[in-house]
Amino acid sequence: MDDASPCICGRLRRASRALSRLYDEALAPVDLTVTQFSVMRTLSRMDRPGLAELAEATAHEKSALWRTLQPLVRKGWIAAETAPGERGQRLSLTPGGQERLADALPLWRTAQVRVSETLGPREAALIALLSELETDV
Repeated sequence: MDDASPCICGRLRRASRALSRLYDEALAPVDLTVTQFSVMRTLSRMDRPGLAELAEATAHEKSALWRTLQPLVRKGWIAAETAPGERGQRLSLTPGGQERLADALPLWRTAQVRVSETLGPREAALIALLSELETDV
């Protein structure tokens, strides 16, 4: 590979920003970003994880994840509670957070379909390549 070859990381980052814009615009009516939506969706599948456990599940640094969670906690969509005798906080979706997530799902699905239609039959190959990059790099 020579120096004139496209930078793979740069191309992936540009594509990621374009996709994030698309999903963020789709989720704007429910006042969520795609990052917040993704965290809430993952949290909805877990049983009151701690910050480290949720960070592991979402592939975030703990400090970055905490910054993402703060607006959701302030809005009352996520509860961060310390159980007696425990050091860290346990996280969960509140009923309002569950409702917000339910409102967001159809908007997310619309964006998802748009991306899926753009990719066409290449979608499965892209998902496989991205999964491989996540685990092997």
